[in-house]
Amino acid sequence: MIPAHIEKALAEVELYFNDVSVALVSGEPLALATASAALRQAAIDFSEFLQRQTPMDLKSQSFKSRLKRLADGMAAQRESLIRRTVLVERGLNAIVPATLAPTYAQVAGPYGSLGKQTGAFKFLAA
Repeated sequence: MIPAHIEKALAEVELYFNDVSVALVSGEPLALATASAALRQAAIDFSEFLQRQTPMDLKSQSFKSRLKRLADGMAAQRESLIRRTVLVERGLNAIVPATLAPTYAQVAGPYGSLGKQTGAFKFLAA
């Protein structure tokens, strides 16, 4: 049996976790950002809360299983976010091909690449 104060804190984190899951499915970026920020803060608060608890309070098997399920779910959410990022990046590259060009020059060797010629210094020899 989980103590009531720990149950309340865990239920709050699970609620924010579910909000992030719903936002991921909906694909709404503002909702996802808001839900993610709320989950991040709830996780920080929950971590601080658990540090103040006695080890006896945290020995419940149901608490451990719910916490494990929550951690596994966050790993799945992270993977979904990575997939969504790749999908958005590919869509952006298809719509705006200039985003495919690298920001910096490609490395030509162990010491980097040569600088681009500006054409300001021209030397003609006869």
